[in-house]
Amino acid sequence: IAFQSANARKAHDIVTALANEFTKYDIEERSKSSRNVLGFIDKQLDKYYNKLKVSENKLQKFQKENKISGSSEFSAMYMEKLNRLENQLIDLDLQINVLKEIQNKAKNANDNMQVYDLLSILAGTDYESTINGLITNLQRLLDKKQQLQNEVTPDSEILKTLNLQIEAQRDLIIESLRSLLDKLLTQRNEVAQKIKEFEQKFYNIPAKELEYARLERMFSIDEKFFTLLLEKRTEYSISEAGFVPQHTILEQAEIPNVPIKPNKKLIFVVFVFGSLVLGIGFVVIKYLFHNEITSVADITQEGKAKLGVLGVIPKYKKEIPVSQLIIDKNPKSVISESFRTIRANLQFISNKPGSKVMAITSTVSGEGKTFVAINIAGIIAYSGKKVIILDLDMRKPKIHLGFNVENDRGMSTLLIGNDSLNNCIKHSALKGLDFITAGPIPPNPSELIINGNLTEIIEELKQTYDLVIIDNPPIGLVTDALYTISMADYPIYVLRANYSKKEYLKNAYRIYEENNIHKLSLVLNSVDFEQGQYGYGYGYGYGYGYGYGYYEDVPEKQVWWKAIFNKK
Repeated sequence: IAFQSANARKAHDIVTALANEFTKYDIEERSKSSRNVLGFIDKQLDKYYNKLKVSENKLQKFQKENKISGSSEFSAMYMEKLNRLENQLIDLDLQINVLKEIQNKAKNANDNMQVYDLLSILAGTDYESTINGLITNLQRLLDKKQQLQNEVTPDSEILKTLNLQIEAQRDLIIESLRSLLDKLLTQRNEVAQKIKEFEQKFYNIPAKELEYARLERMFSIDEKFFTLLLEKRTEYSISEAGFVPQHTILEQAEIPNVPIKPNKKLIFVVFVFGSLVLGIGFVVIKYLFHNEITSVADITQEGKAKLGVLGVIPKYKKEIPVSQLIIDKNPKSVISESFRTIRANLQFISNKPGSKVMAITSTVSGEGKTFVAINIAGIIAYSGKKVIILDLDMRKPKIHLGFNVENDRGMSTLLIGNDSLNNCIKHSALKGLDFITAGPIPPNPSELIINGNLTEIIEELKQTYDLVIIDNPPIGLVTDALYTISMADYPIYVLRANYSKKEYLKNAYRIYEENNIHKLSLVLNSVDFEQGQYGYGYGYGYGYGYGYGYYEDVPEKQVWWKAIFNKK
């Protein structure tokens, strides 16, 4: 017996109570069968007691009326022989009654039949060993059926097979009882016939003496049968009093010192192992589904070094509302140095004297092309050159937001001839850096760029400025930028780390190959140097969108545990 509970005392008491009740139930069931036998014997005692009284009264009355003091010697011999036959008849009648009682119980037995009810009746009979085994097998099958009923459905093949076995065993018991009954009835008839034949031999005995012998014999029969029943009742009463349980409690329930549940060691192992599996699984899944560019190595691996990387711009954490000029706020910052690197690398693309045109684009919005355009312009203006930015992203213009001016006139009004160049040029706070906003959003920006007087405007600006920077719309969405990219001295394609997909590189390579733009260079924006991809010790950030992260020259304070693990 086992029981689990959060209360140790409760579990102990329940197990102990169940064990004790089981042994009590065993004794009660066996006592119940004995009580049933005793009840049967008591009924028979009442019956034969009355019969014995009647026989005794008849015998005494006959003696008194006929003044007979006792039987003669001949009558005594007659009675002795006749009593032996009568004793056999009594024994046979008793056995026949017992078999009939068992037969009735077996025929009417249901699934709750108790084997004790039949075995107790069989006790002490000549055929106990014959029927005992059959009844025990029937009880075993009934117990098995009761157990299976809690485990399988009523239509189960196992249960159907077991029912057939029970019926077969019951039929076997009934058939065996019938055979025994037939045998006993045959023996009884034989004994009864001997008694009849014996009585016929003594017809010549005087009538009174013969009647007295008959009455005496009947009294003797009833007395012996009554005595036999009394003996049986005594035996079963003693047996009932001496019943002990067939099962013994080998070990008493004890309250454990340590709870068996929860298994702390197992939980810890499962937790650690599960965390490890989940962690590895997360890393593997992230690796398998990671499709963003994170470093120059990704560009080199995907593009097989077809396009050169003009520069890498670090990511910044301080947020600003829009793309704007930041290199003037802290010229010695890491981001300023990254733009100086780009400025220095431009000479490897084109080092011819004279004014130049730079066209900047990206695949989709949000990769930082406007931010790159503004700050490249600023860092070149820092070198003493005159630079102007043209906002040709007339669908989603942002240059006017970066310089905080109105967008009432600009490239759209210039291209349709509604405004003059001098009226559209605006000056920034940085010396040498001017810009022209996109102007009112036109319904046909592509046609304005291709069919307008863009070339004339650029040529006129080249007379005044050392560098004309064009902020184009994303070339992955529209083809407006293809015209200016093809004519630019410095065509630049901007990608953003952990944002731009690796397949965006295919678009850059397609432009490179199909349009023979061999000067096309890449700028990787918003690289997180905290991940150690480029060996920088500082963590600066820049993000593009409606919230941007920018540089603070004071390094961010690290918590103590990060400082420990970041030591080299």
